[in-house]
Amino acid sequence: MACRSAILIDNFLDQDKFDSISSKVAASPQYTSGEFSDVRDDLWKEVTSLVFKRLKQIGLYHHHFIDAVKISNFSMNQYRPSNYGHGNFNGPHRDNGSYVFYIHPHWDENWEGNLKITNAVEEQYRTAIYAKPNRFVWMNPCTLHDISTTSVNTEHARVTNLGFLGGEFYVDPVGVDYINIFTTD
Repeated sequence: MACRSAILIDNFLDQDKFDSISSKVAASPQYTSGEFSDVRDDLWKEVTSLVFKRLKQIGLYHHHFIDAVKISNFSMNQYRPSNYGHGNFNGPHRDNGSYVFYIHPHWDENWEGNLKITNAVEEQYRTAIYAKPNRFVWMNPCTLHDISTTSVNTEHARVTNLGFLGGEFYVDPVGVDYINIFTTD
């Protein structure tokens, strides 16, 4: 039996808001440093605030999200440089309800660093969800997933705003185009 495990939304933020944050990402020292970084700074606060505001607008916000971020620091901006692997040496894993929002201004599909939903019904989501700028993906707790290593040819870091917030969605977002991704369990 298939269950909805993930929701993919392209053009998550209005273009002007996205352009503003992605230009700040490109200006950050971590963007081209070649070092892995989990960052909680003013840009992280701004992006997380925009994510939560957008989730409220489209009907996907849970009130406990803000507590998860404040209490547990389960959110960050993450910079993954070239040739950086996921770091989960045991392979695919499940989170307790999480999202990834790609905030880099540019990403070439050949640079890898793709999200893979291992138990997705459709093969395209098992092999690669491209790290497209302004793409948001929510994953329910049953979503078995992994991330491919970024290639050695990247010009800059793959940058995401991540949130490990807990919970799951059984409703569809309102007022946006989205894709439901179903899994086998």
